[in-house]
Amino acid sequence: MRKQKVEQLYFDGAAAPLSIGRMQLDLDAYTMIGHVALWTLLALVTAGFGLLIISYAAAKLILNSIIIMDESGRATARLRCDISLRTQLGHGLVWAALVIFSGGIAAPFYIFALARLTIDRTELLSI
Repeated sequence: MRKQKVEQLYFDGAAAPLSIGRMQLDLDAYTMIGHVALWTLLALVTAGFGLLIISYAAAKLILNSIIIMDESGRATARLRCDISLRTQLGHGLVWAALVIFSGGIAAPFYIFALARLTIDRTELLSI
């Protein structure tokens, strides 16, 4: 087997680029602090249930802040995660029930369900 450069893959004699750009997170410290403060308050008001839902809101905030940059550094696309509060609450309630009824066995699987939901609801938008 012939070795290939990391930057290029060869298919039928034609070189195809391996990378289409880089991702950049456009999220400042003030937004993160505000987000944490809001969800801490909500966790106190909801007797801890807000801590289960903060994962969805944080994933959505992070995904919505990702910008795709081309090789020259120009923004070409961004991610948009479309998870409604209703979906977050419903999904959170189901997982809370699963964790309680399984005696905590379902808890390690929660992060994977969260990742699947957020990625399935995320699209790439051209700028």
